[in-house]
Amino acid sequence: MKLKGVLILILALLLTASFSFAGNRQLMSEKIAEQDLKRNIVEMVIGYKVKSEGQYGLTQTPEYKIKEKAGALIKGIHVEKMIYDKDKDIAFCTGYIDLGDVINVVGERMSFKNVRVRGYGFGTTTPTSKPPLMALRAALLNAYDEMAAKIVGERISSYSETENFILTKDINKAKVCAAIYGAYIPNIDIDDPNRGWGWDESGNAFVRLRLDVRKVRDILGQNIRYTGPNVVEVIGRGAQNDELSTPQGATGGSQLRDNTQYRSLPVPVGTSPDKELKGKYKSPDDQIRHQ
Repeated sequence: MKLKGVLILILALLLTASFSFAGNRQLMSEKIAEQDLKRNIVEMVIGYKVKSEGQYGLTQTPEYKIKEKAGALIKGIHVEKMIYDKDKDIAFCTGYIDLGDVINVVGERMSFKNVRVRGYGFGTTTPTSKPPLMALRAALLNAYDEMAAKIVGERISSYSETENFILTKDINKAKVCAAIYGAYIPNIDIDDPNRGWGWDESGNAFVRLRLDVRKVRDILGQNIRYTGPNVVEVIGRGAQNDELSTPQGATGGSQLRDNTQYRSLPVPVGTSPDKELKGKYKSPDDQIRHQ
């Protein structure tokens, strides 16, 4: 009887050890990824307003700031794939929207028929996993700004002084202000070897952005006269670490998705990208060199 009791106790302990309740971390990371997907699709379909200011003079402290705004009432976005990396607590999803009539960022009603727009989203609740995702978002904002500067233009202001052949003052400022819609990221799938987003081997992010220039206006709603190619492409960059700014104060249980896939995601969490990234994906510069 004692042996039987011991066996029952061991079995109960094994069952208890093998049965555990899932927490809410994954749920929240997946929700963040889904919301990021929706935001990215809104910015592609409805459009965004971007404003940037930079100072690059030799006697100035370099500074580059971008402000981007987007907002719309939108429905019909479908999540087609959700992937979750348990080790990094990073969720990645792709989705799409089939377009009908929409009102874009400059107030125009546009009619689409049988047009599907696809996007992606990332999410995490773990602080150590956020830097590469933040760098990717920064790269997208930089791409938005680069696109606006290329198509709409930027206002340059410059002032310099010398004294006894020595440069004493050098001011070089640039401003961009535009409203753009219809820009999109090509090849968004995570396993696409030529995808339009990712990280290089240093961990810095890049985003490739394309736009049909016939779908753009400046902030005042005026038509843009552009004589270049109809489809324009730019590359945005984003960094994980700030090497230029001095830190402030320093001196000098619910059910999970049934269709969620579990696998490692090629997100460079830490000081350097994962080994699986090296040689597998091409950065924009590598893609250009091999074309």
